[in-house]
Amino acid sequence: MATKQSSTDREANRRAYPRSPVVVREARYICGMEVFFGYAQNISRSGLFISTAKLREAGEIYEIQFSLPGENTRLFSCKARVVWSRGYRHNSPLPAGFGVEFLDLPEKDALYIDEWVEAVAKDA
Repeated sequence: MATKQSSTDREANRRAYPRSPVVVREARYICGMEVFFGYAQNISRSGLFISTAKLREAGEIYEIQFSLPGENTRLFSCKARVVWSRGYRHNSPLPAGFGVEFLDLPEKDALYIDEWVEAVAKDA
């Protein structure tokens, strides 16, 4: 039996660039003097999903910092806009969290993420 997919889930599944479905590591998003943490997942050069119970509103902009597994010395930092969020749903296999779009990720970092995603896909 097919299940109906909500518009939020359809938006979350639309991909402009290949993504790595692995847990990236801890991600920090900074709003004024507050620093929040979540686990980054599904990263691409254009954005990522942050798994967290502390949801953010679509349109909000934050400074975000994260690193990739195996890349402990390289910290990525840029501004990101929340494009969608998904709250906790009982019996849902999908985690609560929100998707962000990178706004000013340097091109050299975007290319590095592309290469990393491609390497992870080859190893899978």
